[in-house]
Amino acid sequence: MKNSIYIVVCCTFVLACGSKPKVIAPTSPTADVAPTMEEPTTEQSHEVVVEDFLHASRYTYLQVKENDESFWIAIPYTDVEKGEKYYYQGGVRMHNFESKEHNRVFETLFLVGGVSKIPMTEGTAPEKGYIDMHGGKEAITVLPTTPLEGGTKLSELFTDSDSFAGKTIKVQGTCVKVNRNIMGKNWIHIQDGTTDDDNNNHDLTISTQEDVSAGKMVVFEGTIATNRDFGSGYRYDVIMEEGRMIY
Repeated sequence: MKNSIYIVVCCTFVLACGSKPKVIAPTSPTADVAPTMEEPTTEQSHEVVVEDFLHASRYTYLQVKENDESFWIAIPYTDVEKGEKYYYQGGVRMHNFESKEHNRVFETLFLVGGVSKIPMTEGTAPEKGYIDMHGGKEAITVLPTTPLEGGTKLSELFTDSDSFAGKTIKVQGTCVKVNRNIMGKNWIHIQDGTTDDDNNNHDLTISTQEDVSAGKMVVFEGTIATNRDFGSGYRYDVIMEEGRMIY
């Protein structure tokens, strides 16, 4: 996304002291409403209470309340609790920021380096770096797997996916990515170390009500579907639907 360059540059200085906010309007020929951003705010410490939150694959949106004002901030993916008090410093104000995963546009949203349960003073903000809203986290190490009794290796599944269509199978692998709360489900990606002819990792998406942390070895059972198109860019040549985690 073209806007990611602007976000990365701006967020690199998320803790820098700013002067008067200056609005920057990046061009976006495909967007109905072009997002804009302001220069980083000062290092003023904020005390907020979480009213609501939305997890995405790489970050967490928090609806927070400070004094009598309610607004949204975005931080690197973090487990938070409703009603809890948190602290943060600085931030970059975004206008008309679109979340494709949640299919919504935030009229105003602050990109923040992280939150803490400990009150902050100048220079004590969490050292999480800038927020790249379209980048990735650290690479997940795919754990070696032993043959799963009654299971199917991902190499077998992807090599002859049509023969598995409509069948219920068991698969084993390491969770490398999670997209939560999309269309009422969690979308978990697993890999088992097998690769295709181009040495790309076989990556199976599983739609499920289960919640899994990235990096965990799991076994899932579910029904295989092929050529599934859910719209909004969610298209899969192979997917396991209604997955149930065995362990």
